[in-house]
Amino acid sequence: MLTEPRVPDNIADVAKLKLSVDVPVPPDQAWAHASDLPHLGDWLTIHEAWRGTLPEELTSGTVLVGIARVKGFRNKVTWTVRTAEPPRKLALTGTGIGGTKFGLGLLVEPKGSGSKVSVDIDLGGAPLFGPIGSAVAKALRGDIERSLEMFVKLYG
Repeated sequence: MLTEPRVPDNIADVAKLKLSVDVPVPPDQAWAHASDLPHLGDWLTIHEAWRGTLPEELTSGTVLVGIARVKGFRNKVTWTVRTAEPPRKLALTGTGIGGTKFGLGLLVEPKGSGSKVSVDIDLGGAPLFGPIGSAVAKALRGDIERSLEMFVKLYG
């Protein structure tokens, strides 16, 4: 399971999820796809689109704006890169409309002749407490499982 990168503890978690998948490609190739921001939505189902120009290179402190979607709920999220350690780790935290909090971690590790790709998601904030948060938490697992299946289908 993914132990790094972790999002900061100050995010009031409603949903936390860590999933990984084995991919039959070398780690550098898996990283190239996992960190390819213009095509992130091709495989990561909770990412709908980016707003604005994307940087050529991801570095700690870089700010990006995108649209996240979970359980049909769309939210404009301002993301900040917390950790960028190519070709292994990428961690972002984000704040959405209404005080929603997001954490996204991607980790690529060698495994046999291929790679293990892990996704670490944290969702929280006051708008996600109660029934909405419960629905989002349940939907999140399926979304990330489908995302990792799509990653293997597209790039494996």
